[in-house]
Amino acid sequence: MKRYLILLVLLLCSAVVLFGQEPEDDPNVMWTCKWNFSTYPAVHPNGNILIGHRTYGDVIEINGLTGELVRRIDVAVSDYDPDFIDISNDGTRMVIARKVVDYATGKVISELPGTSKIIKFLHPSNNILLIRLYSQQEYSFIKWNIDEGTSEGYKIAESVTAIEVSKDGKYFAVASKDMDEDIDYEYRHTHFYLYDAQTMKPIRQLEDVVSESRTIDAIQFSENSKYVGYGQPTGGVQKATFFTCEPPYRKWEIERENWLNGGAHGLGFIKDEFVYLSCIRGPLVQNSVIYDIQNDKIIYETEQYQSYYPLYNYKYNSIIIGGRVSLSFDKILQNVGVEEPPQPMKNLNIKYANGLLRIIDYETISPNITLSISDTLGNVLLNRTIVTTNSIIEIPLVLPAGTYILQIQDEPNYHSQKFIVVN
Repeated sequence: MKRYLILLVLLLCSAVVLFGQEPEDDPNVMWTCKWNFSTYPAVHPNGNILIGHRTYGDVIEINGLTGELVRRIDVAVSDYDPDFIDISNDGTRMVIARKVVDYATGKVISELPGTSKIIKFLHPSNNILLIRLYSQQEYSFIKWNIDEGTSEGYKIAESVTAIEVSKDGKYFAVASKDMDEDIDYEYRHTHFYLYDAQTMKPIRQLEDVVSESRTIDAIQFSENSKYVGYGQPTGGVQKATFFTCEPPYRKWEIERENWLNGGAHGLGFIKDEFVYLSCIRGPLVQNSVIYDIQNDKIIYETEQYQSYYPLYNYKYNSIIIGGRVSLSFDKILQNVGVEEPPQPMKNLNIKYANGLLRIIDYETISPNITLSISDTLGNVLLNRTIVTTNSIIEIPLVLPAGTYILQIQDEPNYHSQKFIVVN
């Protein structure tokens, strides 16, 4: 009996090492896991991590603060072709391997139609899903009501490869690719669309480029839907691409020299100001950086960790790298001496009347500011550098009745505000 007790203690100790192990050479690491996973991770609102376990074929829940095993959920997941796990905003429901699962009990509520592995909650609802379908089907994706078992279908011309919904429910993004066999392979295009998640209407095609053999498999929105972007998992020039979600839909492409000869990489936003970028250069060489969007610079770099789908953990201000590593973003900022981004401009009022736009009572840092005005379709009507001499800016400008977006770039500050013209 004593031998069995000793063996049990050793097994329990080994489990603690596997969950919650911390390397000695990186002070930013909160915990690591050594398990092999078979899905992309998902972060629950309570800060815990849900991810498929390759060895046992089920789903495990990991404590987001310590990396320790919380529980196993008896839902089968594939050992290949990774599934996405998605969680409703209120945390009560999860989608795992085409099954809707109750978070509290781990029980399957319902099974979903089709074979797609890309299923997302249409936030803020916890009973409406977006399901990606395949190109040969009647629809490109459907909106599925879990409780009623009803659906609405939507079609675009190309084959949908990825979808994602913003946490605030304002937008969803769709990536697609021309798959027509009659099109020369070299001239197939990759498309990237932004949709209104509540009306299900397209807002804008953000990108239409020659595919370069690439496919977009994973999309992410930043915390408050300021940005949307993707890494480039397969083919073409290695880079990360993201856009602002409001006019003028500014586009960034980030490339690094040590990415050029390597394989796939992923992108994950940290709040609205930073983005984690990963690149894999063969089985043993990898590179990840954290990019400061507002200041256009790298603030952290490592050769130890990478992920096709890095995620930000809002509860613990940490970055989840493939479910295997958790990095403390607080420690990273402290170690590199990066301050939190500046606050938005204050006391800015916009008035328009009789063909004159007046901006009054604003506080400026730089004597030169860049000002642009766009309509709601993204058409830029004015883009001008202005020398400020006092707290009032007056610009003669004839605008038809409608809604417009004013944007001001003032050194590190960036302000965006809607205004309405009534003639």
